[in-house]
Amino acid sequence: MPTPRPTLPDPTRTVTDIERLFLRHGQDTYGEHCTQLQHAQQSGTLALEQGLGEEFALAAFLHDIGHFIALDQAVQGIDDYGFIGHSELGADYLARHGFSARIVELVREHVRAKRYLCAVDRTYAQTLSPASTITLAQQGGPMSAAQVSAYECNPHLGDIIQLRLLDDSGKRPAMPCPALPFWLDLARQHLTAIGQPSGDRV
Repeated sequence: MPTPRPTLPDPTRTVTDIERLFLRHGQDTYGEHCTQLQHAQQSGTLALEQGLGEEFALAAFLHDIGHFIALDQAVQGIDDYGFIGHSELGADYLARHGFSARIVELVREHVRAKRYLCAVDRTYAQTLSPASTITLAQQGGPMSAAQVSAYECNPHLGDIIQLRLLDDSGKRPAMPCPALPFWLDLARQHLTAIGQPSGDRV
């Protein structure tokens, strides 16, 4: 007998929950000059402008969703800069709700990518915002030489670094971007396509 396909969460419910999270927490700033919603929109828009594709843009839009989940779950350790473990929390949430392995991986690694870049590029740390500099110390600082060597074995390193650079750039409050409904619709399309048998996808 063929192995049954796993049952994925309903895309509409998932998108409704993501909308709830952004409406409830998207106006937080975490020490930056823009809100979390603006930051998400800018990161995703930059990905589209650079021709990185809708899947990558969706990962960029959702990369900090773990902060919202931490607030929802009232986890310990939240401060003025958010939750130190937000990358893991966000990636686990997206995996449970049926997002692609690529999106999950990009979201999971965007904090470690900052630590990696600070270790291999002396000028990179100078480009970080004050808030990101503070969180770098909270997150463990630059990687050690051994950590760098291990991290460079990640086959997705190029994409991970690209998302990190978008994260660093997407902090301009006045940047025009598609509004929240655009990104919610993109998520719905992504989840619907993931849930279709491979022969039915278009």
